[in-house]
Amino acid sequence: MEQKKDTEQVLVCSTVKDLLPMYVDQMTSKESNRAIEKHLDSCVSCQSVLEQMRQPIMVETAPEVKDFKKYLKRSRFAVMQWIMGAAGGIGILTCFIVNLAIEKQLSWFYIVLMGILTAYVPAYLGLKAEKRRFVNFLAALTVCVPFLVGVVQVVLYQYMDQKDIWFFRLGVPIMLIWFVILWISVSVHEIFHKSWVLAVGVLLALAVFGDLFTNLICREYQSVAEYMENFVSHGLGNTIAAVVVLLIGLYMQKRQKKNL
Repeated sequence: MEQKKDTEQVLVCSTVKDLLPMYVDQMTSKESNRAIEKHLDSCVSCQSVLEQMRQPIMVETAPEVKDFKKYLKRSRFAVMQWIMGAAGGIGILTCFIVNLAIEKQLSWFYIVLMGILTAYVPAYLGLKAEKRRFVNFLAALTVCVPFLVGVVQVVLYQYMDQKDIWFFRLGVPIMLIWFVILWISVSVHEIFHKSWVLAVGVLLALAVFGDLFTNLICREYQSVAEYMENFVSHGLGNTIAAVVVLLIGLYMQKRQKKNL
């Protein structure tokens, strides 16, 4: 009698386990659901099977697919690298020939050369980086731009008879102001993990002060009236844009937290 009861229990478990996939997908009838749930209340084995079925399935990418994606990524990077290199090389060669043909010496060619390198090197390092591409791009730009400005100063002084040495008086302070603004804005996203919309809003807000200090360094303002006139024509619009973008960023962040 006990052997028969065990056999019936095994048969019942087998039937329930066969029905569990349809039960999970809600494809069984109400009567079947009641029978399955009644059985699950007293059967640990079937409960375990049901829990396993309800676990999310982890889909792994095949090694061949991963290798193919890496190959495509390297191929795209190589193509972009060749295009950038070819465009830069053509520009450098053209300016080299024109500068020699017109002035019989190299002068503004050095500015063009450094300008192309300033565009190429940060873009190359940014595209090559696996993570934080914009940070790598901005870091390289922070290094290259002072060299570019320095080359401009040397060429103007040495070849174009402009004997005003403005690099340390104007160039360095202005570059310092704007790079600090850029790095603060990027830090909002990278360090404080805020959205890029908020980072752009911070950039626009700081740009108002950056424009003010830049003009003060260049002595564009001779009086308070001139400053107010410039602020109304330029700074006020930038301030409104910064406020709007910041409000949008805060709204998006609040909505994202609410959804979580």
